[in-house]
Amino acid sequence: MRVWSVYVVSLVKSSKTKFWPSGLLQIAQSPELYGTTRSCRVGLTGVSLNNNGKLGRTRGVTLRLAQDAIMEYLHFTRGLPFMDAEFISKNSPQFLDRLLQKVDAREDIGASISRFLRYHPINEFEPFFESLGLSPSDYARLLPRERMFLMDDQLLLENYHVLCEYGIAREKMGSIYKEAPEIFRYDRGLLMLKICAYEKLGLSQSTMAKVIAASPYLLTGDVDKDFFEVLESLKNLGFQFTLIEENISEKDCFRWSQILELLCFFSKIGCDEEQLSELIRHHPGILFEGSGDKTCSLIGYLLKFGSSVCEIRSMFLQFPNVQVGKFLSNLRQCFLFLTEIGVPPEDISKILRLIPCGWVNVL
Repeated sequence: MRVWSVYVVSLVKSSKTKFWPSGLLQIAQSPELYGTTRSCRVGLTGVSLNNNGKLGRTRGVTLRLAQDAIMEYLHFTRGLPFMDAEFISKNSPQFLDRLLQKVDAREDIGASISRFLRYHPINEFEPFFESLGLSPSDYARLLPRERMFLMDDQLLLENYHVLCEYGIAREKMGSIYKEAPEIFRYDRGLLMLKICAYEKLGLSQSTMAKVIAASPYLLTGDVDKDFFEVLESLKNLGFQFTLIEENISEKDCFRWSQILELLCFFSKIGCDEEQLSELIRHHPGILFEGSGDKTCSLIGYLLKFGSSVCEIRSMFLQFPNVQVGKFLSNLRQCFLFLTEIGVPPEDISKILRLIPCGWVNVL
């Protein structure tokens, strides 16, 4: 550290070394950026210049001014509730960047945007969908053909507010809209009735909020039969439904039918309720990691090597303290390692069948 400090000091003292503020070197080397009479466009990814061709507003200042202008437009001009307008304005950077490319950066950003919007109405669904966590490529096909203004779609806003008030984060609603757009077309009161139907099964609001975010399709019809049977199975095994809340991932779309199939599989291979309860209690990821995808892949991998039902049951009952995905990855690495050192296929099969739990901890 001392050597680096001495080096920096020597650079500062050197008359031949020029230091430039961050981001200015490229501007200084581009004479065309010094023009004082042309109109200057600015995006959030760059910097703006004032009338003298010098560094003007920083990216942060430009961003805040643009956000304020959009918020005021959506709230005061278009009539959106303040909370909605504010959230949209602060969570649609790509839309703001495109808008800033269309205004004169030499003038007041807020005034420029307000003037532009006065004569060029925007499609308000674009920043709205972006604020929900969707990219332009995601929401392009979701844009309504005959509407530009959010206030013209009262059903969308009403169901959106129902989910907000229920405790689902706004930025997670994009995946809900992609998976089950019909939820946002329900008549007044219907969405809440569907949610209450699940609460009557014993689910708390916080658990149900995570379930909706992970599997919105549950709200597209009557109470989902597979989900109901999973709840009943977990209840019979002695679990509270907080197990779901603690282990469900909102990043993936949960398939409760596959989780139900896994529960049935373990019963069919001879796991009694006590054994299955202990297995899930110590390794909930066996059910919940990717809706059980990793577990299904692991079972398929073992069957491929000729493992019997008894061997698979024994392996799960002595499952190590590791995620299922990691276990599967290590098992594959063991297979590749044994293959590379020339172990015959029939011997690899025997090794991986008989001692998988030991081998996955070798690498």
